Amino acid sequence: MSEKNETAKTILQSILHSLRQASAFNQHELAAPRLILWPDENRLWSQVIGLLQSSYPALWVLGDYDPDRSIGPAVWLRYRLETYQGKDLPVFYLPGVGRAAFRSADGCPPAARHLFALQFQGQFWAQRNGRDWTPFAYLSAVDGGLGLDVAGDLAAKQALQESLPKLLALERSELQGHKLEAADFLALITIDPIRTLLKWMGSPEKTRKEMQSSGSEWSAFRTVCQDTYGFDPEKDGALTAAEKLSGSKNPWPQVWARYKEAPRNFPGVKELLASVKPANLLTMVSEFSPKGNQEQEKKLGEALLALASATPKKALAKIKALAADHLPRAEWVWAELEESPLARAMVPMLALAEAVETAGSPTGFPDLADYYVRQGWKADCAVWQALHATRTLPHATEVVSVAIRAIYLPWLEKMSLLVQAQSAQYPTAGPQHGRPLTAETGKVFLFADGLRMDLAKVLEERLFSTGKTVLLDTAWAPLPTVTATAKPAWQPFAGKLGGPLEGTAFDPRDQNKNKPLQPARFRQLLAEQGIYYLEASQTGSPAECAWTEFGSIDSCGHTEGARLAWRLEEELIGLQRRIAELLEAGWTKVQVVTDHGWLLLPGGLPKEDLPKHLTDSLWGRCAIPAPGAQHGYPMTSWFWDPAEAVVLAPGISCFQSGREYAHGGLTLQEAFIPSLTVCARPGKGSIHLKDWKWSGLRLSLTLEHADGLAADLRSKAADSSSSLTTKPVVVKEKQARLLVPDDEAQGKAAFLVVLDADGQPIFKHPIVIGENEQG
Repeated sequence: MSEKNETAKTILQSILHSLRQASAFNQHELAAPRLILWPDENRLWSQVIGLLQSSYPALWVLGDYDPDRSIGPAVWLRYRLETYQGKDLPVFYLPGVGRAAFRSADGCPPAARHLFALQFQGQFWAQRNGRDWTPFAYLSAVDGGLGLDVAGDLAAKQALQESLPKLLALERSELQGHKLEAADFLALITIDPIRTLLKWMGSPEKTRKEMQSSGSEWSAFRTVCQDTYGFDPEKDGALTAAEKLSGSKNPWPQVWARYKEAPRNFPGVKELLASVKPANLLTMVSEFSPKGNQEQEKKLGEALLALASATPKKALAKIKALAADHLPRAEWVWAELEESPLARAMVPMLALAEAVETAGSPTGFPDLADYYVRQGWKADCAVWQALHATRTLPHATEVVSVAIRAIYLPWLEKMSLLVQAQSAQYPTAGPQHGRPLTAETGKVFLFADGLRMDLAKVLEERLFSTGKTVLLDTAWAPLPTVTATAKPAWQPFAGKLGGPLEGTAFDPRDQNKNKPLQPARFRQLLAEQGIYYLEASQTGSPAECAWTEFGSIDSCGHTEGARLAWRLEEELIGLQRRIAELLEAGWTKVQVVTDHGWLLLPGGLPKEDLPKHLTDSLWGRCAIPAPGAQHGYPMTSWFWDPAEAVVLAPGISCFQSGREYAHGGLTLQEAFIPSLTVCARPGKGSIHLKDWKWSGLRLSLTLEHADGLAADLRSKAADSSSSLTTKPVVVKEKQARLLVPDDEAQGKAAFLVVLDADGQPIFKHPIVIGENEQG
């Protein structure tokens, strides 16, 4: 160590002395350094920063704002520097940022970029060669470090890192005079008896040898086991420990709880438990028996397979009974180890049964839409979640598919016939009914092909839980429900498209160019609306309006069938990340839109025969009839040209055999589509009442930064029971209309309040019922 301080006895004191020494400067410089920068690209010191701060209060950390722990972003650090008046030179600890990041401003991470110029006003705490100080380098380096003899193997470095908090309390003299190996550092760590016990149970002989080689650790472990757990590992063996663990007498429940937290960290324990002979039948089906769990999985599989011949009513009753018996196993440790896929699948299977059983018979498109957005989507969601739960075991997937078909197929058929019975009143019957696509500064339209209602509902919940404001809207897709027809069906440029049909893809024709719409022309139509096309890898300019696309739900469905269920989770995660990325880039609003939904049925949709020679184009759920063809199937007008007829498959049937995934027909799943408008959730003080007007006792509002939140009128702002309206109203596109039904409320003083997701007021404005502002 080149610069020693005899008063710095402990390792911690040595580090603090070294930090202070880093402020040394050339007296010929114009000014002394203002701060010390401590880069730590691999965050190797992060676990001991709190210890150092207790002795050096001017040690501040770059990170998320937490002033109580002296942590904050770059702007906060600079503010602290400007206002600091203490004695010690401030130290900026930079976890995740290496010394090399300060070579150029462009190469500096965004979080530290505002600190780049400070290197010219301060000094770095770093090695002589410019590299970051690591704990290993600091202990072993002769030049600037402590010059200790530390083994350079990976085991020693890892052990050093694990023992670092304990190590800092030691005096240097305790570590001098011999080579420091991994065992020396591990000896500093207080033994974790439960972890050691589980590790030994999983691999008794190997663990014993490791502990014996480290000195007294094995004898210490034996003592702990004898005194605390009532057995001697050397004399009684691991099987005795497994028997005691299965017996669940104190203090063994704590050991079991630790195993359940991370069973993969203790391989071998499962096999050891499997070797324990159950005392009775009841013990065999307990969570402590992996063999008993396997036997229960087998029985559940046999019961589910038997549903192939059951009536829907009996299948529903049986699934509910099986769920009651097996749902506890979904929480057992064996489910975490993916050895109970059927037990886990019973969670969504029960949800499917409940959704199907409470379906009712809604009629008319408004009632059908209301039912599906409230309840019906849960059945579709439960199907893919049940399939996803069994993805690791093909046989389990086959078994749960049988159970799904037993109750889901009849419900699908019933709901499809209810929808198709209303086909003459279908709400979206031509280009004039296309959804509006209006350019808005700061808004990006995110198109996700095949984002069905159930996926949108799951995505809505996840986005909301991460602090986003989400507004769900719905529409009926154009017919047939295929991408070529439905994707471009937006007003006002839908007026530039139309028929007649040409080819087999249901593409509308560009009326100006008299040829089928091509992707390049679609982008041009967007541009004419003031909406530019944004590539999926870009975040673009939030000062404009854009259209971008993401995901592969529909393409995966066509290629993988029911195995799409295995991909949907990653598709949802990808969409959530893309939305967050766009909002973080400065877009104020992301509207997720889609074109159509789909039917998914493991084992295949029912086959319906439509002879090929009777059609010009044959899709799974729709077809273009040949002139003069006689087939007897229901037909509808093509969205883009009422003179063109389209054949739709009845019910949920498919014109092609073996199809587990299909769309193009008329069902809730295919035709009722969602739209999600997402923006960062406003905080208190960001909502603004732009204007308002009374018409009688009806109040019309324009509220900025409140979309998706509820507005209400109350005599007491925080008291929901003092509401003067019929019900709170959700703000949509900055607009809301509130009705006060009581004539006697005219002239009363009240508050307009905006509520967060928990129903708590985050904005209030005084108002007089029925009276507009004067002047």
